[in-house]
Amino acid sequence: MKSFLLLILSLMITGWEASSDVKGCTDGWVEFTCQHKTILQYQRVDVDKDKQTIIGSTQMNVWQTKDRFSVYHDAANKKLRVVIKQLQRGDFEDYTCKFIFEQKSDCDKVDLKVGKGCQTPFNQTAYRTAKTTISCDKKKSEVMFFCKENGSICEDILSTKSSPKSNGSFTLTETSSSFNMSISNVSSEHAGVYWCGVETNKGRNRAALRKIQLEVEDTITNFTKSPTVGQNLTYWCIYPEGTTIKFICKGEDPSICIQIVSTAQSNAEKFSMMDDKVKRNITITVRNVTTEDTGTYWCGAERNDSKQSNPFFHRLMMTVGEL
Repeated sequence: MKSFLLLILSLMITGWEASSDVKGCTDGWVEFTCQHKTILQYQRVDVDKDKQTIIGSTQMNVWQTKDRFSVYHDAANKKLRVVIKQLQRGDFEDYTCKFIFEQKSDCDKVDLKVGKGCQTPFNQTAYRTAKTTISCDKKKSEVMFFCKENGSICEDILSTKSSPKSNGSFTLTETSSSFNMSISNVSSEHAGVYWCGVETNKGRNRAALRKIQLEVEDTITNFTKSPTVGQNLTYWCIYPEGTTIKFICKGEDPSICIQIVSTAQSNAEKFSMMDDKVKRNITITVRNVTTEDTGTYWCGAERNDSKQSNPFFHRLMMTVGEL
């Protein structure tokens, strides 16, 4: 009992110290958690880098921001959340969270490593009432997450440890190489900045790997057709000036829909396309339709820019009826 009391007294005088590693990438962000273990009420908490305070806080349960740094002291759980945005190679350093009490200070150290640039940022356009899928490269053996920016923080949506793998209009899927989040029935509220990234140290640390700017388009032209089995169907799509290769794809989600025919390839047996470049109009003919042709079709164009999604102009909802 005496030894136990001496240990507690020692901690109150000298403090304790822990450490963890965080790995981020340039232009991304990291969030790490510092924690203190005493029952005393702290007076102030500082985040130091190279023995200099970069941000401090005397408040609890409130986000405070200075330049690229934000802190939030979670009083109930005795921890400090630290976010560093727009990471630079110069951020490679040891960081110390110093909880300052009347008789002592607790220090929790984090070793931040900043590697090469993140995955290529992406500007994606989604279409109201449709579906869209945001994709990121998958890091094997790591917990992956998707979140959406909201002020100083990025609010969690889904992760590979989520159960179930859906949350309202959001659904998570994985392949051997990709990590995907689909949004169904897209609305203007879904517009914003999303990030995908990895969690480490049992969720204590997070690192963002890719930024996705999602815009929602409300003005796409929608029309419906209801041919019967055996008929030929012809419809038109008008495209904007400067558009080169046009195509038709099928699927509820234009971001991953399957291309059927384009102006850069020979006409398929069932689908054909004619391009009137003067009127900026493509004519699509579907021959001898069957019930299997029922579905959603999109008129779009290929964009020679890996940082932006392909634009779409028209959406056709086709329902093929029996004779």
